[in-house]
Amino acid sequence: MPHASPLDTLARELAVVDAKAGCDRIAAILRPDPQATSVAVADGDRLGLVMRHRFDAAAAAGQAGPGVPAAAIAYWHPLRLPGRTTAVAASEEMHARPREHRYDDVLVDLEGGGLGVIPAVRLFDVVATQFAERAHYDDLTGLINRAKFLDLLMAACAATEQDGDEVAVAFIDLDGMKRINDRLGHRQGDAALAQVGRRLREATRPGEVAARLGGDEFAVLSRFPRDGDPAAVAEDLGRRCLLAITARDGHAGAVPRMRASIGVAVTARCADPQALVDTADALMYRAKQAGGNRVELEADTCAASARPSAAAGRDRLEAALEQGELRLHYQPIVRLSDHRVQSIEALIRWQHPEHGLLGPGRFLPAVHQAGLMPLLDTWVLRRACTDLAELISSLGHAAAPDQVNVNLSTSTLATAFDDTVLAVLRETGLAAHRLRIELPEDAELEALSAARARLERLTRHGVLLTLDDMGAGSTNLRYLSSLTVQGMKIDQGFVDGMLHNSRDHAVVKLLTDLGHGLGMRVTAEGVENGAQLAALTELGVPFAQGYHLGMPLPLPELRQRLARAGAASGPAVA
Repeated sequence: MPHASPLDTLARELAVVDAKAGCDRIAAILRPDPQATSVAVADGDRLGLVMRHRFDAAAAAGQAGPGVPAAAIAYWHPLRLPGRTTAVAASEEMHARPREHRYDDVLVDLEGGGLGVIPAVRLFDVVATQFAERAHYDDLTGLINRAKFLDLLMAACAATEQDGDEVAVAFIDLDGMKRINDRLGHRQGDAALAQVGRRLREATRPGEVAARLGGDEFAVLSRFPRDGDPAAVAEDLGRRCLLAITARDGHAGAVPRMRASIGVAVTARCADPQALVDTADALMYRAKQAGGNRVELEADTCAASARPSAAAGRDRLEAALEQGELRLHYQPIVRLSDHRVQSIEALIRWQHPEHGLLGPGRFLPAVHQAGLMPLLDTWVLRRACTDLAELISSLGHAAAPDQVNVNLSTSTLATAFDDTVLAVLRETGLAAHRLRIELPEDAELEALSAARARLERLTRHGVLLTLDDMGAGSTNLRYLSSLTVQGMKIDQGFVDGMLHNSRDHAVVKLLTDLGHGLGMRVTAEGVENGAQLAALTELGVPFAQGYHLGMPLPLPELRQRLARAGAASGPAVA
């Protein structure tokens, strides 16, 4: 993979001029080659660097004519690294440079001899690719992680009515892992988990995917034709997983023979991913209660779970909007220096008349499929702006949050959303600087580029933009230099792993430094315990959100919490 390659495999050839040569020599190199971003200047053993943008500025000022030696405009302390240096290590070195030269090109001593160069943008692109891949995979087993699995499951369920396939989920819990860890140690336990991951990967068929959900829990996602036999599919999937996990290993020193409890849920004509997961999870517990090392099956999850299908949810969404069944819950975003609630993120819920309060995973796939995301986003935007305006009015500026964060989907970015946002601000009387729009980090670069003019229009009016789930998707970091973005959120997958995985810790540090270097407000997502909070504070992360800092709350409960905090010492989260 590109990010695992040393710098000398990423560098391009660098032109070198003598320090005594005139600046016309530099111009002769840069002007014919628009891809060239810099030229090296040699003065004996010393190497300097002339960046294209600085050369152009000097030339425009009359300071880089033919009679001016190249040495006069060169920077003589460029970052120069061995070709074997990794992209992540190089990025850390870049952040240690003086601010005015932090994003200069990096000189590379190639392993085969010679000199190469890597533009800072190229280096950040490579690191961004690493972040995206690291966010999707489990280090120990090499399988995809929970977040990626749920994304794939949601997509598979949303596509059931389009491609004719059905979906099956096997939920796997290893039996006796605590005993293995206690008796043989966690090192042997990790070896057992890695072996299970390898065997599940080998047991999957084309189109299937295995995941490690966390701890000793695994899952397998499978798709099959609609005319297939759901019961036979469930039995085959469960049997393959169990045989793969429990097979004896004849190698000397092999890990103990493993056992597993497995639940398999198969759905026909149902696009509810949460129903599948919940049912498979419940079946797994049934298998464990029956003694373990067995498979429990459910071949018609929709009928068994009595949960609303996404198709039914899609049909009822417009009615839900009209009948006032949708709700917003708000999660505090806390300033770590004093625990003040700086902002609140608006999170959608559906108070279903038959099935109770539904989370977004229960109905958003159908909303996406029906093309109703812009309608839903507009409702959320209007409700959130109205609620923050009401909090400011009832609690005062000191106790109320400064801003409300509202997520916009990729579908909405393809509409005239800027007109909608400005109209909502006028209707609700909320000042533009109190609205922070979160952009999906996994949106295609083309979609964000197409929306750029509308986003820039909003920023000119004072609306703030934040890049969500930084590191979880594939957004090109080059876009950060062309669009005014005021904030980024570090994906919770890195926060979750930063205490026990040095690479996750390094990613959090790199993203924090990048955000600070670009003048962006950095927020860590998914903070679930005090140890994570302490580590984030030590790294200089200024803002965070997560269950440890505050659960998502309906407006009345949030208002009471803020009022109590304000009466004591200003708005804070207990």
